[in-house]
Amino acid sequence: MKTQYTFNGTLNNLKERIHGWLYSTELEHIVQAFHGSFPHMSSTAEQAKWLLSFSDRWDYRSIQKQARDINTGEKARWQISSAEITEDQKASVAEGIYPLGLIGVQIPVETEFDYVIALGGARFSCLYRPRYAQELIASQKIKTKSAVLLSGMRPVSESERAATDTYAPGAATEYDLINAGAEQSFELSRNYKEEIYHNENPNKSWAVRCYDSPNGKIPVFSVSGPSSEPEKRRANSADTYKFFLEKFNVQSGQKLLLITSQIYVPYQQIEAVRTLAEPYNLYIETVGFPTEWSGQLQGMMEPANYLQEIRSTIQAINRYLNTVNI
Repeated sequence: MKTQYTFNGTLNNLKERIHGWLYSTELEHIVQAFHGSFPHMSSTAEQAKWLLSFSDRWDYRSIQKQARDINTGEKARWQISSAEITEDQKASVAEGIYPLGLIGVQIPVETEFDYVIALGGARFSCLYRPRYAQELIASQKIKTKSAVLLSGMRPVSESERAATDTYAPGAATEYDLINAGAEQSFELSRNYKEEIYHNENPNKSWAVRCYDSPNGKIPVFSVSGPSSEPEKRRANSADTYKFFLEKFNVQSGQKLLLITSQIYVPYQQIEAVRTLAEPYNLYIETVGFPTEWSGQLQGMMEPANYLQEIRSTIQAINRYLNTVNI
C-alpha cells in the first residue's frame, strides 16, 4: 500500500505533513506529466508558491466556458471536461489521487467527537454527506453528542436539478437540499424548531433549525450562516463555521468531525485548520463519503476534477502558510 499524505490528526505535526504532500513523488510525477520541472526548494512556503503558480493550468472552471452555469454564470465543478488531458497525464493523476488524499479518506482517526458536521454542497452532496454521517453514527464507528448540517442560502442551479430533484424536488436553496437529505438519512420527522432571518439581500439571511429527536437518538441541527461581506458575496465556509461556533457556544478543546466528498477532503481539512482549529483551539478531522456512491449525476471523478482539487488544496496550503512561520 502506498503512503498517504493526509492532513487529519493533531496540529503538532501538520507542518511535516504539509511538507510531505508538497514534496511527494506523486505530485512530482503529475507536474512532470504536464511538462513542469518539479522544484525541491529549501523553503516549504516557496515550494507552495511555485506549485500555486504552476497549477493555474488546472483551473478548468475558469478556463473552460462550458463549466459555467447557463443561467447564473457560476463556475460548476461538475461541468469541466478532461478532453484535452493526455493518456499519460491521466495515468499520473490516477496514480496520485490516493497518496494525495483525494480518495480513500473515509474513516476518522478519533472515535469520539462533540459534533459530527455534514457540509453542504451541490448535486447529491447534500444527500450523501448527511447519509454518511448517519452511517458512521449508526454503525458505532464514532460517538458524538450532536449531528449538525452546515450549508448556505445558495440558490440551486438548473445544471444540478437532474440530481437534486431526485431527493429534494423543487428545492430553492442549498439549505433546502441538505434539510431534505438529512430528513431522509436520519429518518427525521418534519417537526422542528427554527430561528430564521430573511433579508432582501439573501447574503444576509441565516437560519438555525433543531429537529425533534426520537428517544435515544442524538439531536440533529441545520445551520445556514450569513456572509461577513454581504454586499460582495455569499457566505463562505469560514462565515458559516464562525456562525456555528457562536450559535452553539463551541468551547476550546472540543472535537469536530467534518463530512464532505472525498475529493475535497485535503482542501476542506486545511481550510478548517486555518479558520477553526488554530484560532479556536479545536480538534478537527475531515472524511468523505464512499467514492462508489458517486455516479454520473454526481460527477467529479474525472482527471480534470482531481486536478482542479489538487489546485484547490495548493491554494488552501498557501493561505495556511501565510498565517504561520515555516
